[in-house]
Amino acid sequence: MTHWAEAHIGMPWVAGHSDCWSFARRVWRERFGFEVPALGVDPGDLRGVRRAFHEGVEGGDWAMVTTPAEGDAVLMGLSSRPCHVGIWVSPDPDEAGVLHSVEGSGVIFTTPARLAPLGWRILGFYRRRA
Repeated sequence: MTHWAEAHIGMPWVAGHSDCWSFARRVWRERFGFEVPALGVDPGDLRGVRRAFHEGVEGGDWAMVTTPAEGDAVLMGLSSRPCHVGIWVSPDPDEAGVLHSVEGSGVIFTTPARLAPLGWRILGFYRRRA
């Protein structure tokens, strides 16, 4: 049996449609049944994205958790500045990781050990408040 996330791997990155936040919003709506507001900024405006992530993920309807579960938001950054989000998935008990949409690569699945070589640092895991 295949994991649901496999159907997304390889989808192209398109600003406003499948950039990291737009992609995550679509998966949360289609797979997990909840709506998340748009960031309302140009994905190319890193300063605006950082501010929107701070407001949209680090507060409001999300609570930081220490141990992620399937569907949780994974806030990532370059250095300590948040600028990227993905979704925690567990296709099998031995290999969990992040499903995320990356400019130039499209949707990929990355284990935590492979994030750093790609330039990403996990800044926190967030769960949608019921």
